Amino acid sequence: MTATEPRDAASAASRMDKWSVAWTFLALALWGLFSFLLLADHGPDALCRGPLLDPNPSGQACRDEALRQWPALLSILALTLLTTITAAATTVYAKLLNRLCRAAETERDGTGSPTNA
Repeated sequence: MTATEPRDAASAASRMDKWSVAWTFLALALWGLFSFLLLADHGPDALCRGPLLDPNPSGQACRDEALRQWPALLSILALTLLTTITAAATTVYAKLLNRLCRAAETERDGTGSPTNA
């Protein structure tokens, strides 16, 4: 093990931790967008109810918005789920890297577990 290895592992763990935070914020933003499109009133003078509250709108103006239709909403949901899974995976990986980095540092310093004595 070289002297630069723990520092490289620590920087990799820190970098992965930052990526996990970025993915989490992106997932939260997409969940907010999906919720807004699903629940918020829209249309001329906000006369149309959200697709979850009124799945079959009566007015033509309510049917014209492409992002308020179910295929588009399901596509946004799929993208949101993908980013959520990626955020969870990078978070778990970042925690694992941090733990492995700390274990390598304690092993290098000689302050390992009492069973090594």
